Amino acid sequence: MNSIPPPRVSVLMPVYNGGIYLKEAIDTILNQSFSNFELVIVNDGSTDNSEEIILRYSDPRIRLENNQNNLGLINSLNIGLGLCEGDYIVRMDQDDISFPDRILLQVKFMDENPEVGLLGSWFEDFGDKIESKIVRYSIDDSDIRIRHLYQTHISHPTAILRKSVIDESKVRFDPEYKHGEDYNFWVSISAFCKISNYPDVLVRKRDHPRNISNSFSSVMYKTCTKVKQRQFAAMGAPINQEEADLYTRFADPEWHFTLKEMSQLHELLERINQANSNTGYISQNIYSSYLASKWFHLCFHNKNLKITGYSWFKKVSFNHYYKPSFFSEFRFKLKSLGLPF
Repeated sequence: MNSIPPPRVSVLMPVYNGGIYLKEAIDTILNQSFSNFELVIVNDGSTDNSEEIILRYSDPRIRLENNQNNLGLINSLNIGLGLCEGDYIVRMDQDDISFPDRILLQVKFMDENPEVGLLGSWFEDFGDKIESKIVRYSIDDSDIRIRHLYQTHISHPTAILRKSVIDESKVRFDPEYKHGEDYNFWVSISAFCKISNYPDVLVRKRDHPRNISNSFSSVMYKTCTKVKQRQFAAMGAPINQEEADLYTRFADPEWHFTLKEMSQLHELLERINQANSNTGYISQNIYSSYLASKWFHLCFHNKNLKITGYSWFKKVSFNHYYKPSFFSEFRFKLKSLGLPF
């Protein structure tokens, strides 16, 4: 008797007391235009009607795993990774909405780009008390790595993962990075493959008071700082928390730095750029160009520098990596002379 081949895709959905939005989330997966998938639901000891909602479905593609106790999101995700049998693992949250062609389009992209092991997508951020907005993350591998130095740039419920990369790398969600486990996971996976985002909106991501980002902001801050520090250490430029905050303000960006902070930032960027040049953590030309561009605009816009802005731009050893337009540089020089521009 022939055995049934595994599905091409495993959709991993951890659930904990998600009853209020759960049916809508499940329906948007079961109604996908791509049908060769399994929906692996890890019910993490829910005390509401979540299990009842799941059991109402008779769709054979649903695989339900019930944790005896509430083990937490990280343990549930790792249990789910172990259960997934597809070539690709699609992440889905209990309160979000996937567009009908989401899986089809992401699978097609992954099939056509075998060097990519992790793919997110653009998404719509929506909720009852916020104005909906479209979030367009970068699609370029190097740009995402640069952005990961100060914030996550893959939205967890939009992700699709190549299972072979997960199996070979042995990367799992780390309990040491609670409430930032996805950010840390993306950074870990990126050591083994290229990463990207699908350039279209494939998911509606729901914002509500129970979101982790809203409920555990102080813990998230500490965890995300650890992820940033881990990356700079790998680059060869270990940084402390104050330096991590300084770099994030520079990259985010913010224009209001005191003269003391400018001096600290100058020293920090020189150290980071030199370390990256030595280790090649990110392509040197790309990263140096990025730093020089950011530094140029900070020096131009920072009112605390007054007429010294242009000389501050010239202070960094990597300024030649960014060539502003003739008009921008001309305006900057006029500003440095105290002339209107």
